[in-house]
Amino acid sequence: MSGLNLTGRTGVVTGGGRGIGRALCDFLADAGAHVIVADIDADTARETADLIGQRGGAASSVRADVGSASGLDALVGHVEELGGRLDFLVNNAAVYAGLVYQPMEEIDEEEWDKVQQVNVAGIWRCTRRLLPALAGESGGRVVNIASSIAFRGTPLLLHYVTSKAAVIGMTRAMARELGNRNVTVNAVAPGFTWTDASLDQVKDEAQLAEQVARRSIKRPQQPEDVAGAVAFFCSDLAGYITGQTLIVDGGSHMH
Repeated sequence: MSGLNLTGRTGVVTGGGRGIGRALCDFLADAGAHVIVADIDADTARETADLIGQRGGAASSVRADVGSASGLDALVGHVEELGGRLDFLVNNAAVYAGLVYQPMEEIDEEEWDKVQQVNVAGIWRCTRRLLPALAGESGGRVVNIASSIAFRGTPLLLHYVTSKAAVIGMTRAMARELGNRNVTVNAVAPGFTWTDASLDQVKDEAQLAEQVARRSIKRPQQPEDVAGAVAFFCSDLAGYITGQTLIVDGGSHMH
């Protein structure tokens, strides 16, 4: 853990109240960081922060909705109250739960727009608002959570696949633009991860078994499997890495 020592660092994890987001908050706090748990569900954000505090870690919580500019006002204010400086931002919040597998012509336009507003524009929106806090003398780290589904091109979920592919392109463009401001921007692309949200989406046992079978590591992916890669990109160890996407899916996709 010495190489991933984040003691004295402060960072934000959006969508940190549950699932992968909660696992990221736990890991980053255990590495020594003060984690600001931001989530549209204030109760789950508070619960995550409280659990970290009970273990002796440092965390605070705030309600944040990356789907609108005003939805980030409280988060920006919270960062200012803590001193106005951030060392890392993990853009994890996304719309996934509740999406139905369906042909592209049956996707409702309002649902399409919502997915893009949160999953794509939400990353731009949150990074833009927090950039003044990230772009200090010591620089900052931005980590965007994409998905290996963008490399697979899974059918019947076009709006979600499109949004996660956009995250990869946005990561590269952000990295080019923010490098001269001493901010690195990378992405982590998890595979299908066993969370409440994902298991609500896929209930068919054969389909779940197929997820495992096509991996080199033959077990279900857990939220904790993603945390090490994210923490690496938040740390000094990744100070000369930017614009990259790291797939974390047990070897289902390799590139």
